[in-house]
Amino acid sequence: MFEIERVRASWQRESAAIDALIDALDEQAATTPIRDDGWTTQDLLGHIASAARGFLRAVQGQAVPVVDVDAFNEQQRQRGRQRPWSATRDYWRQVRDEVAAYLAQADDSIGDQAAQLAWLPQVRSVGEALRAMIIHTRTHRQELEQGLAQAGQL
Repeated sequence: MFEIERVRASWQRESAAIDALIDALDEQAATTPIRDDGWTTQDLLGHIASAARGFLRAVQGQAVPVVDVDAFNEQQRQRGRQRPWSATRDYWRQVRDEVAAYLAQADDSIGDQAAQLAWLPQVRSVGEALRAMIIHTRTHRQELEQGLAQAGQL
């Protein structure tokens, strides 16, 4: 059974952990690669925020176009690198708060509502979509932690 309170608590934990990782980072630290493929904290944070917004739009019934996920990620990454770190951090905070506001007004009944994610066709309900959003966020938060620790930025 779907429990919105569990999703709310998970989102709160994950977003608070991300905030704790990024709040003290300066531009140089945020734009230093922390993954072997060259992704930076700024790249990862922008990706987390864009994905969360995509999940949110999908569960709200808004059309999210079918895209080549890898090409989209790279395009978003290149766009993000043209912005200052503060703008990426602000974008994350805006999306974080949008998701929290959506979850605050939701109840358990939304879990069974139909949802379609173009990039995850196996997801069929809002509950599954929200769980996937949490897992995606957690996975990248863990990458941030590991990468920042290895770079000596924690």
